[in-house]
Amino acid sequence: MSEILRIENLKKSFGENVVLKDISMSVNEKEVVVIMGPSGTGKSTLLRSINFLERYDSGKIFFKGQLLTAEPSVVRAARMKMAFVSQSYNLFPHMNALKNVMYPLVKIRKIGKDRSKEIATLWLKRVGLGEKLNSYPSQLSGGQQQRVAIARAMAMEPDLILFDEPTSALDPEMTVEVLNVMKELASKGVTMIIVTHEMRFAREVSDRILFMSNGYILEDTTPYEFFKMPKTPQAVRFVSQFA
Repeated sequence: MSEILRIENLKKSFGENVVLKDISMSVNEKEVVVIMGPSGTGKSTLLRSINFLERYDSGKIFFKGQLLTAEPSVVRAARMKMAFVSQSYNLFPHMNALKNVMYPLVKIRKIGKDRSKEIATLWLKRVGLGEKLNSYPSQLSGGQQQRVAIARAMAMEPDLILFDEPTSALDPEMTVEVLNVMKELASKGVTMIIVTHEMRFAREVSDRILFMSNGYILEDTTPYEFFKMPKTPQAVRFVSQFA
């Protein structure tokens, strides 16, 4: 498998609070990499820095072999092939599910409306929402809204999807809905980086787990080794909370 993302010596501070401290990592095509760790350790900041939702202070990010810079044209090109799914869905409330998925196809990829409608319909059906095409976000459950967000991301045919705590705002039943969709994507070879606290999901779906604590990546290992043989005291404490 070829490398799709490489991060070298990434650092990020908010004022005097140093959130990312010399982060280096890589992701290969078709890998599912889960980032875990205590709250407030920089996981979401790392994810948001990868596609420039946060501007990092120093370091380098390479996507598909190209060095990413803050140049607007470079950021736009990277975001065309790097989708981001957050915990808050970010759907347009005045658009139904179909138009929410169509919007970036028409506005960003410049695909005609008829073809965009075909693509959006296909992906909404794939995430189990074929009967909700005309429903507005306010008429959908949290799990359904998140599945619309995933359909919108997949419709763009990204090379990499970043998931930032996609189930943290959902109740257990809705969480299962969304995780099942993500498992299906993983089985299809979709490259993903996922920040989550869903231990069972991480164990079943990930190829690698990165454990973060206090702004550092302390472990980069297989799910089996992380859950059965964590090497650092911080990881031992973290895993024991969920045993």
